[in-house]
Amino acid sequence: MTLTDISCNESVFQRPLIRSKISIGRLDEGGPRGECTGLKSLLEDILVTVANTFGPVLELSEVMFDLGTKVEVDLITDGVWVPIVTALMADAGIKMAIFSPGIASILQSNYTVLDTFLSDLASRLLTYQDTDAVSKAPGPINESPTEKLYFTPKVSEKSIRLAQERIYSHAKTAEFTKKWNLPIYYQLRFGDCCTRLNEAISGTTTDGWTKDVFTGDAATRNTLKSDVGFELSFFLELYDILLGLWRPDVILRPLSNRFLRGSVQLIGRSVAFVKDGMEGQLKFGTTNVSQNTSENSADPSQGEALMSTAPYSWGNSALDVAAVAWELAILESSLSHDYVSTICDAMNSGNAQDPELRTLVKEVLDEASGQIHPVVNRAWNDIIVKLLVEKCSGVLGAVKGVVATYRMTNRPPPTQASPYVKTILRPLKEFLTEVSLRIPDYVGKQWKVALLTDITDRYSVAVDELITTVRRTEVALQNRRTRRVASGGISDGDKVKLQLFLDFEAFCRDMQEVGVDPSSITGITRLKDLTKEGGALQQDESKN
Repeated sequence: MTLTDISCNESVFQRPLIRSKISIGRLDEGGPRGECTGLKSLLEDILVTVANTFGPVLELSEVMFDLGTKVEVDLITDGVWVPIVTALMADAGIKMAIFSPGIASILQSNYTVLDTFLSDLASRLLTYQDTDAVSKAPGPINESPTEKLYFTPKVSEKSIRLAQERIYSHAKTAEFTKKWNLPIYYQLRFGDCCTRLNEAISGTTTDGWTKDVFTGDAATRNTLKSDVGFELSFFLELYDILLGLWRPDVILRPLSNRFLRGSVQLIGRSVAFVKDGMEGQLKFGTTNVSQNTSENSADPSQGEALMSTAPYSWGNSALDVAAVAWELAILESSLSHDYVSTICDAMNSGNAQDPELRTLVKEVLDEASGQIHPVVNRAWNDIIVKLLVEKCSGVLGAVKGVVATYRMTNRPPPTQASPYVKTILRPLKEFLTEVSLRIPDYVGKQWKVALLTDITDRYSVAVDELITTVRRTEVALQNRRTRRVASGGISDGDKVKLQLFLDFEAFCRDMQEVGVDPSSITGITRLKDLTKEGGALQQDESKN
């Protein structure tokens, strides 16, 4: 066949050889109607048939381009690709089934199959070998001297690349690309994600953080727990949703920018939900009351409320705040590392990663995760501090009771701290026992310093008020000349001062037990000054 023959008979590729293989029945082969389960095998059948029948001719036509010969025929594009895509778009039923199935999973599968077929078309047609014919050959072929002079086309990598570029630049390819309703596909997928997230938020809001809202499989749950570190069901669900956007059976590369934006929106929605609950703007629980007034009910309690949970703010629980803040810290770390790799792998389809792409994705996710960092810091340095300060400071009223312990009781001077001192930092110690392994590294000890500073200031105020009262009492007793001197010559007031000093020392030791140097607490100096008279009395007692 000469080049003239090829040019004149380009239409041979557009005849029944290709179009006869495409039908709605062949498209649905192997599966239910409308699911296009036979699309991949149909395209493979066409490719194999064309390559077996016209492979040498296709190679020869491409080699002419390499030789610089003026050839006005493009068999790869006009002879193979155009008739295929024309046949796919000509029949209304086939076009609807492939491009507008109405089901996201089918559309994604169809797009992926055709996209892969199109991207590999030139290379597969120009490098195809009939393996069956080769395997059936009886042995080495002895060519005659004349046959050895025949021209054997050898297609270069450049030729294949140029052929593929011609396919992509053809007007029919642009028309084919426009047939895909990808924005609708994205809306379907993103809508599914929003539905899952909204259900997780609703379930958590109703039943609290212990509610199991995870809808993935057991294997995924175990992986997210062991490899990522999430514990709360809500965050397991959130991260599974985020990962699901980039699964091979979901992501479409032309929509990568939209999926990335969708991921950021889901993260923002989740962080806002946590922030509102932590700050008390969103209450958990429900006031809905479900009643069963059936007269035939055997259980008399069925006539009463089956569900009645008073709304509450989980931000009032330091343990809850710490647990959620820890999950947020894990999410923040994952978004900056593992999730970046997940997205880049999906965008590159397993090929070598583009450093520029990774940098771009990381910048977008860093901005998204940046809204998490302030929430975690506020959780620890503000909310948890305030909650624990109130718990720890509740026992400081016992400071006033020191006077009653020694006033006119004739008790001996104290030798150890008051019992209440150990209870001041007890809530903090119990809290640390629960969360010691769930404190983000960047939080550090600053929250404990702030907590102890506030407690120390309140403690100092209580001690100052008590010492002022003691001094006034001593002056009054001296004026009346009725001052009672306790055994050993120590007055009741001195006993109180000595007790306050012993309490101060015990308080400092408790600070050290929670990992804070008392000297780093700004208010400790004032408390030390207030109890220094008791310290001098202790030295005098030790000398005696």
